[in-house]
Amino acid sequence: MKERLTNVIKWFLMILGALFLIQILLVVGAILGVVGFANADLDFLNTDKKLKPAEPIIKYVEDYRAKNGKYPDKLEGIKLKKGLEYKYETTKDGNCYTITIKSKDQNLKKQYQYCMLDSENASSKSESYIEYSE
Repeated sequence: MKERLTNVIKWFLMILGALFLIQILLVVGAILGVVGFANADLDFLNTDKKLKPAEPIIKYVEDYRAKNGKYPDKLEGIKLKKGLEYKYETTKDGNCYTITIKSKDQNLKKQYQYCMLDSENASSKSESYIEYSE
């Protein structure tokens, strides 16, 4: 009887030890996950830094729209940093524009699209940013 009781206690303590070890591993994993997420580079959420090369174009286009009520059909005289080329397009109705910036030395394109629709009863804004390599 005494031997059976010690055997049951031994198995009970081994199961408790295994559960304790699993619990410690889960807590350590959760802490590492939180620390990793806190240090993560969430740069894809911040498009302001990525749009920095296109800022002169965006500023000119938005100023033009504020004065004339639509986006310009063509851009003239806007210069970007050395090594960057841009392509500017508008929709037929003049409510949306797309800027595509290509780096000459890299095989990388950045595309920014912005639409603003205003009517008597409603207004709508949408923007998208895509970065891709050719």
